Order: sequence, then structure tokens, then C-alpha cells
Amino acid sequence: MNRFGDIDVSNKSLPPVYGYRSEKLVPIEKALEPILPHIDELPYYIKIAEEHCHFPSAHGLTQDQSAAIYIYTMEWGDTTLYRVLNKALRSENRQALKIWFSYMKLFDTALDKLPTVKEAVWRGIPIDIGKNFTQNQMVTWWSVNSCSSSSNVIKTFLGNSKTSTIFLIEAINGKKVSGYTEYECEDEVILRIGTKFRVKSDPLDQANGSYVVHLIEIDDNNDEPLASSMNQIQLTAAALTNNNISVKPNIPANAKWIQNGVIVAGGNGAGNAANQLYYPHGLFVDGDQTVIIADNENHRIIQWKKYDTTNGQIVAGSNGQGNQLNQLAWPTDALLNKEMDSLIICDYGNCRVVQSLHRSNTTQGEILIENVKCYGLAMDDQKYLYVSDVVKHEVRRYPSGEKNGTRVAGSNSKGDGLDQLNEPRYLFVDR
Repeated sequence: MNRFGDIDVSNKSLPPVYGYRSEKLVPIEKALEPILPHIDELPYYIKIAEEHCHFPSAHGLTQDQSAAIYIYTMEWGDTTLYRVLNKALRSENRQALKIWFSYMKLFDTALDKLPTVKEAVWRGIPIDIGKNFTQNQMVTWWSVNSCSSSSNVIKTFLGNSKTSTIFLIEAINGKKVSGYTEYECEDEVILRIGTKFRVKSDPLDQANGSYVVHLIEIDDNNDEPLASSMNQIQLTAAALTNNNISVKPNIPANAKWIQNGVIVAGGNGAGNAANQLYYPHGLFVDGDQTVIIADNENHRIIQWKKYDTTNGQIVAGSNGQGNQLNQLAWPTDALLNKEMDSLIICDYGNCRVVQSLHRSNTTQGEILIENVKCYGLAMDDQKYLYVSDVVKHEVRRYPSGEKNGTRVAGSNSKGDGLDQLNEPRYLFVDR
């Protein structure tokens, strides 16, 4: 069980936890001193957190506060800190929680300094508990609640589980901890201890045996749903969005398009057959009008030729979701490098950009760029590659063979300033 699935399934009624708020702030070693008998080698893990945490912090966190978040996201087995802490938070013995108060104070004040997000977030557990929820039911989660703003992250953790329950949560007080965690590609958002929810509707029972439970976060001041700003949910809406076409067309200013287009790819329901797509994302149109599509949920890149709209041809992936060089994980965009006759792919779920030969009989790829939460791609006349990063809120330009690149848009912090971006996705480079 990972922290995204560390969910209390009992829905017990427990007294609130608040005594930690009166604690004084102390260094992380002192804060976790009472926990030493409960977690073997804890001083070693504290040292790792102090050495690798994000500090200095753009949000004003002290090194101890940053380390408090980092160690919460670390994983080392059954006595991993988040497992022991959350077990205590869900216990009816509230007195036993006192040994955690100093750490909880440090952790909570760290969250206070981070941006509050109001957006859809996700959690998931590889067991069937969906039928335990009903419309308008009130639910309280007493633990620290790790969520992700990316449904793909949760699906990766769930893997090929035959039964699962996915929670879609309309968060109003989430704390964005991306950049402060051990795993920066997980788009993590934390909901605090004792967060309350209302079940929006009866769970959606999917054909594959899993459930989707839609929760709305509520508090004492605002129990209205955030959904008015969330009318595009990835799980239930097609994700064919902004096109990334490399050909610069000559379009007159008064051009008009026929309102009823023709289907050039898919159109046979969601699926993984050669004539189907499953949540297609970015696309690229070649000079011969071959359409190359990032077939997101099928973990593949598929092309459809102009005069053959019956079936597509797989040109990358389709070996199941994974991180091997012949696999992809929820690709979001692709483009064709004509000079190299190769495909460049945003391998979103694996936090990398990969390249594979376009017209060869192999779907084996090579890694061009690692540790980037890429979503969109573009290439200019000089063959510079442009990549959008939804975690770092920036666009970088990469000359051929370059691994680090140069930031050309955004400022590495989320915002609406003229020098900032907010989870940039698709992009276009004028020629």
C-alpha cells in the first residue's frame, strides 16, 4: 500500500485532533525524538530527509519544515513514517497521538506556507470499497491524505488490479507539495488531517470491476462544490485537445470551415483494437496528412493514413503500460522529426521524452530527456525541441543532444503573472 492508497475504509467517528497546535516549533530531530522507539533507524532517515529536502525554499519553509514534508513521502517498508503516523491518527486512542504532536506541528506549519489549491485531485486503493459510499453521505478522513492532481499517477500505483476504487475529489484546501517530496513526478497534493467530504453521487460502477467515488471537500465556512469550474474531468470526458501541427498553413483571414467534419481516426468506441482509440491526447499531422496520435489510455502512439481511415498502425508502445524502452505510460503528445525519420514522444507517466524510429519494424525507443513531467512538444526550423513541464510550470528548449535545455517560458513557480505559467500543456512554435 502506498500513501496515495493509505485510506481509512472504516469511516469511524473519532474525536478531532488539535492539541498539537499548541506545541512549540523544534528541529526535526527533536520533533521525532519520541518516535525513535517505534521506527527502526529513524535517525538515518531523518538525515536523508535533511540532506535531500528542497531548501532554500521559495515559499519560506525552514530546512526542518521542508525535511518534515520530505520524510513523510519517503518509503522504506512497514515502518515508513507515513504508515505509522496515519495508523495512529486513525486509532481511537487519542492519547497515544501525543508523541506525534511536535512532528505534526512542524509538518502543519510547513503546509501553511505552501500554495492552497482548489482543483480536482485523485486517490485510489486496489480493493473494492465503492459500494460502501452513497450519495450525500458525510465522510471524514482522519489521516494525512496524499492525493495527486494527475489521475495517471493513481492508475500507475493501482497497476493491473482487477478490483479498485478511485476517488475523484473536489479539493478546496489542498496543499501542493510537489517539489518538496521524494518523488517530484507525482503531482502530490495533501489534504490535511480530519478533512471532511460529502459524497456527490452514488459511485460509478465501471465495466472493469472498479468504482469511481466522487467526493466534495467541505469545511465550516464553505460546503459548496467546486464542480462549476471542473466540467472537464479526465475520467469521463474525452481528452482530444489542442492540436500540435508542425506544418505552417496559409490560411486566409476570412477562412471558414465546414461545420460537420469527417472522422479520420477512431470513431468505433473506446478500446485498444486497431480501429479504436482510448482518450486520445496530442496529435501531429505529417505532410502527407498522416495523423499521428498519442493514444493515452492504450499507452501507444498510433498513426492513421489519409486514405485508410479503417485501421490505424501502431508505431510506438502497445506493450502494456511500463517503463521499459519498448513501453510507454500515458503518452500525451508526439511529433515527427522528418530529418531523422523518428518519433519524439511525451512519455508523461514515466517523466521522460523518448524517441523511436518511425518507419522501422521496431517500437524500441531511446530516452532523450529524463525527470521532466512533459505534456506538450514542438520543434522549430533549427530542430530545437520545446517541451512543456506541468510540475515546474515552464517550457524548455533543447538543442539536439542536450539534456538540460534552456527555459524559454515560465519562472519555475506557478502563477498568473506575465512571467509565470500554470501547468502548461500543449504548445506551438511559430516558424
